[in-house]
Amino acid sequence: MHAPNENPTPSRSEQAAGPAHPPASNLVSIWARGRRQITPWAYAHLRAVAAARFIIGLFLVGLGALFLSRGYYGPAAAPLAVAALLLSIAYLDFTVARSAPHRL
Repeated sequence: MHAPNENPTPSRSEQAAGPAHPPASNLVSIWARGRRQITPWAYAHLRAVAAARFIIGLFLVGLGALFLSRGYYGPAAAPLAVAALLLSIAYLDFTVARSAPHRL
């Protein structure tokens, strides 16, 4: 007989998450672990770094739209691709900053 694959025991992230901190998705938790290991300064100022990435991403979207409006379809791909990358990283940083415990 095969045992059921469902494990009723919550994972470590679900056990650590209290009512004030809901469990994050797997990608966000992986991103958070990586941010904690890289630079303590960036982790402490994650909202500011994410906001800067978001603003730069919006600027690159505007630059890509300008290139598209002028008919430069090839060169428009580079700023739009970098903007997509920066905006996705900014979203992950905002999510990690929201789920991180507050420092005193």
